[in-house]
Amino acid sequence: MTTISRRTFLKTSGALGAAAVLGEGLRAPAHADKPISFSGWVFKPDTVKDYVNFYNQKYQGQVKYEAIPWAQYHPTMETRALAGEVVDVMYCNHNNRERWFENGLIRAVDDLPRTDELKKKMTPANLDSLKSKDGTKLLGLPYFTSLFILIYNEPMLQQAGIKAPAKSWDELVEHSMKLKKDKISDTPYLPNWNNSPSGTMPQFMSDCFSEGAQVFDAKNRVIVDQEPGAAKAMERWQKVYKAELVNPEVLTKTSSTDTHRLFWTGRYAYHTNHSYYLKTIAGEPENSKLAPKKAKMAMYPGNGSSYMWTDSYVVNAKTKVLEDAWKLTRFLGGNLHGDWYVQRQWCLISGLDNPYPEMYDHAEIIQSYDRWIDLKLLREQYKKGKVIAAYKEPWYGEYDTKAVATVQNIIRGVTTVPKGLKELVALQKSLA
Repeated sequence: MTTISRRTFLKTSGALGAAAVLGEGLRAPAHADKPISFSGWVFKPDTVKDYVNFYNQKYQGQVKYEAIPWAQYHPTMETRALAGEVVDVMYCNHNNRERWFENGLIRAVDDLPRTDELKKKMTPANLDSLKSKDGTKLLGLPYFTSLFILIYNEPMLQQAGIKAPAKSWDELVEHSMKLKKDKISDTPYLPNWNNSPSGTMPQFMSDCFSEGAQVFDAKNRVIVDQEPGAAKAMERWQKVYKAELVNPEVLTKTSSTDTHRLFWTGRYAYHTNHSYYLKTIAGEPENSKLAPKKAKMAMYPGNGSSYMWTDSYVVNAKTKVLEDAWKLTRFLGGNLHGDWYVQRQWCLISGLDNPYPEMYDHAEIIQSYDRWIDLKLLREQYKKGKVIAAYKEPWYGEYDTKAVATVQNIIRGVTTVPKGLKELVALQKSLA
């Protein structure tokens, strides 16, 4: 990925001048007659077009939306910025947000109207994840939040005479061994060990957290070689893989989406993945044999903790139409319309969650979630969600990518657990 210099990206005088004019009173003139550019990665672009059209009609806007494939999204935004193009409002995933801020591509939003109100409405962990590395600046508003959950195939467990889903990892392994022995499932456990950072590494952190292990210290250094819980989690991974309780195909999948589609077949008893994937597994009969609601959620095993993250909408530091860009951002990631319009669309259509608890009091949301998940249980799981600060380090993106091969070598038994964990520590040190 291209490295961007602060000098290349930002001539601060323009951004600071705009910020000085924009206080709570919004003394700057309206710019509804000027177009706003808005870019995001490809995920249900028709849904995005629908709410952009709604915004343009309701607020007399001229938002021009563009969707860019996920794999090319962040490099494309950076290349365009280097060429001098300004995209006013953008998606930004959590792994790139701090770097974009430090390199001058995006601005903090604390000085813009109604920000304090939105901060108070967010859950503290999600708010912290949206802040700058030093904790002093809010770098965007939430697009969505998610965390890892445990999903189980209720009919399969019932067929095996298992009355309740596993509450511990040992119990999950016992259930899986029984299911395999009884020839109910060849590979009962489907972890998200896909060959990308969106699967293997969040899964790694979730399982470490659930064993009470820290992955990073207070200075964001990898310390898994010092954490017995991390070793315990990896020893379990080796055990289930060696016992052929896991379909080895998961190691070659290129995305979490591809992994969760395996669970559609109904051939697995347990699955760990992003929370929103239960929407298609348990709620969409046209795709999944486990819908409606034959797949269910249980609290994450162990102490219940799992990895949680927040992706965001951000404002370009060089936008010439700051007032309108912020207004659009508040519509997307705040509550400009007064009824959590955009958040509701994502919840209803795709099961994407958000950090505003009051949105879940909406009757339409409650009724929708009831078709595929226990909403109260999901909200309890979010209380156990654990965020990290390491992704705000400049080395994290490269570490997150390169670490996958090391962890998968541990899984396959190519590398011993102690050696593999030390390799992760050495990898981070080499990049820092």
